[in-house]
Amino acid sequence: MDENDQLDEIEYALLNALQIAPRASWKLIGEVIGVSPVTAARRWEGLLRRGHAWVTAYCAAPLMRTMPYALVTVTCTAGGVAQAAEALLDDPHAVTVSHTVGVADLVVAVWVSDPNMLSRYLMARLNRIPGVLTSRVSVATEMFAEGGHWRLRALDRTQQRTLTARRGPQRQPRAVPAVPAPADRALVLALGADGRASYDEIAARARTSTTTVRRRLHRQLGDGTLTVRCELSHAAAGRPVQALLWIDVPPAELDSVARQLAALPQTRMCASVIGASNLVLTVWLGAVSELHPLEVRLTERMPVIRIAQRLLTLRHLKLMGRVLDEHGRAERAVPMDIWRDPESFGTPVPAQRIAW
Repeated sequence: MDENDQLDEIEYALLNALQIAPRASWKLIGEVIGVSPVTAARRWEGLLRRGHAWVTAYCAAPLMRTMPYALVTVTCTAGGVAQAAEALLDDPHAVTVSHTVGVADLVVAVWVSDPNMLSRYLMARLNRIPGVLTSRVSVATEMFAEGGHWRLRALDRTQQRTLTARRGPQRQPRAVPAVPAPADRALVLALGADGRASYDEIAARARTSTTTVRRRLHRQLGDGTLTVRCELSHAAAGRPVQALLWIDVPPAELDSVARQLAALPQTRMCASVIGASNLVLTVWLGAVSELHPLEVRLTERMPVIRIAQRLLTLRHLKLMGRVLDEHGRAERAVPMDIWRDPESFGTPVPAQRIAW
């Protein structure tokens, strides 16, 4: 392990605090983890600089019911994996890109604004990328767990309650939040680049007033339209291995099984999907050897399930809008502009080749 990948206890506590309250003040963060606000801010800047953590923002998971989120497994020609992956790095709709082993070479998380756009994206964009042979699509219908809910568990319950309580009363989000208005989309993109940006900084990027930014963001967060998330590199998380499982579940048992899987400490994402299987589970593990025992436990606990397909991620190339280096550390942000017309751009020339 590179010495830059080694985190200390203060950094783990800091990251856990930001997972719970991504936009909390440094004063509050420092109080909770036992350091000064200056030290908390300085430690965060160090983690940012080393690419181990970042705060981003995006449309909340319930919006995936109306703004399609799909996992696409892609097979490539023998020499086309790198070429196809590079073409997706600056793609605003390919929010996550992973190099995998199993029945697919790449797994791409595709997010678009409506079903018609998903069709156009697949036919006019993804399937035309040089090196791509086939693509198989699983469209999420319900998100039971997503990466923003995964926790390091470095803080005790009192510390966690303090962070939660200081966030203030939260309005009950709508069952299906309203799709962000065009005027709000610039704010989502600005906050996606830096989820801890000040209202003044967001206003400058979105070309509007600070008062407008404050009012709209408060409404979006309260209505459950916007998610702010502290994301970690695999090294920072202490979970270098990711596996994806496609699971067949009897329809009557789907909700119960999904909720049990979502509660697992290894779970990063659990979603019901329309595709070859009806459930997808993503887990972060400490070693490849942990996967088989996990599968055994799951099938013993829930004998109604059948694991139909599994993929092992060899490398994350992009994670929720962040291009990663060969060690899984963030290098740069790509705006997750899920409203952009896929036909407005062709196969891009990569700004930076992947170091394979």
